[in-house]
Amino acid sequence: MTDSKTFVLEAMRRQGKAIAMTVQTASATMTGTELNAEAEYIPEFLKAREKQNMITRKAGMTDGFVCRSSAGRVVRLIQNYDSSVYTDEPELLPAQWGFVWSDDPAHAKPFIALATSPYQKGNCCTEDGSTFRSLMDHNVYSPSAYPAGWEKL
Repeated sequence: MTDSKTFVLEAMRRQGKAIAMTVQTASATMTGTELNAEAEYIPEFLKAREKQNMITRKAGMTDGFVCRSSAGRVVRLIQNYDSSVYTDEPELLPAQWGFVWSDDPAHAKPFIALATSPYQKGNCCTEDGSTFRSLMDHNVYSPSAYPAGWEKL
């Protein structure tokens, strides 16, 4: 017979896994803000890569596999690749990954310049301890490099 602590922990794991599967399925219709709000249910890149090669996962601009980089950024697989050969984090493989930015300042991550995943109007980032919101679409400039493109929050 299973003790009550083990029973409760197993039930919680099953519930978390079910929620994670629901988020993965619904990710195609979720905004970046919604995905970032559910980040705790999105798998970590390193664990996901260990479990299954990115060459066999679903890829797509809007419906590809979603995970979190070690830096905590939510990313979507947009192009399959052999992750046993190219083992780097998504930040170093921007042609394979689309970054999913949030409009919620509470989920803002440090700015990174990626021509393949520019910030859109309303997306938030942090830089030098401050939080900023993009004032324009296709913004690849940091708040310090192009202050006119950002609102300090």
